[in-house]
Amino acid sequence: MNQSENSPLAPLPKSPVVTYFSLSTAVSLGEAMASDSPDPGCVSSERGAAALEFALLVPLLLMLLLGTITTGLVYSDHLAVTNAAREAARYGAATDATLGSTWATSVQTRVQQVYFNSTGGAPTDDQVCVDLVASNGTVIASDSGAACGTQPAAPDGMAPGSCAVRVWMTRPARIQLAVDDLNFTLSAQSVAFYGRTVGTSCTVN
Repeated sequence: MNQSENSPLAPLPKSPVVTYFSLSTAVSLGEAMASDSPDPGCVSSERGAAALEFALLVPLLLMLLLGTITTGLVYSDHLAVTNAAREAARYGAATDATLGSTWATSVQTRVQQVYFNSTGGAPTDDQVCVDLVASNGTVIASDSGAACGTQPAAPDGMAPGSCAVRVWMTRPARIQLAVDDLNFTLSAQSVAFYGRTVGTSCTVN
């Protein structure tokens, strides 16, 4: 007898490893793999829902975009109107008013020259009003349009013999919201002390 066969340290003979799969195990694996694959009908339903949500959101996003852009343009127009009225009042305060209607027309024209808005034209004559008023309420010169808005009041406590230049104007404005627009009117007023003398009406300079 071979000594190595009776030795307790001799390695045991290796037996082949055999893996058994039953029919039920194979069916279970097939069902699990089938459950992981997407259902074509379910994918189509999800795509339809996403398209519907997008169609509902587009009008709202469009309204928000147009509203933001046009609101910025309206605010820019508001600044232009306010600046034009102030500049015209300063111009009128330094211009000789003894020319009467020519003075008022030149102040009105100054509004149209100073006003700047890339989205619209200059204010019309009907949208700009100008006058020179004495401390006692007498209007010395004026050029009034038909759609100037509310006339500003003369300054309180005017010294006798002093005069004030008043300029007021309006401009139409619109905020677009794709579905409906917001239409309103921008207005500006400016009053300046007249720094020259005109006869016996304006004697304080």
